[in-house]
Amino acid sequence: MHRNSFYIAALALVACQAPTSIAQQAKIEGVASVVDGDTIEIHGKRIRPQGYDTPERNKMCGSVNVYQEASLALADLIGRRTVTCVDTGERNNGRIIGVCSVGGVDLGDHVVSQGWGRDWPRFSNRKYADEEAAAREAKRGLWGMSCPADLWSGRDYD
Repeated sequence: MHRNSFYIAALALVACQAPTSIAQQAKIEGVASVVDGDTIEIHGKRIRPQGYDTPERNKMCGSVNVYQEASLALADLIGRRTVTCVDTGERNNGRIIGVCSVGGVDLGDHVVSQGWGRDWPRFSNRKYADEEAAAREAKRGLWGMSCPADLWSGRDYD
């Protein structure tokens, strides 16, 4: 009986401490380097902000490199400020999937509202749907251009 009490107490102690240590490990903070419109790097860790997508490398709308424009939109927001990402525990192509912000602004909100990205409902639960609709209506970013049908590389956004 004494041994069982010891194990129960030890398990209770671990259970009480686990959420704090997991939460602390899940937060990644620092000055970010922009890899592309939907990938950043902080302290050597590649992070894919959750819920939005941007055009892939070499995608053009007329003479405009929209891949590069999406990257620049993200870089303009971030500058040299501290980015905070919360690790969702998911991974994509070796990248951490995170919910990321800088100065209280969600990275996806900014990129999508500027018209250089789009909501990805399967991963966002339609978090950026209103921003995408407003950008389309205002013809901001790529929504004001003549873009090829394969701009999104055949991805399903439903």
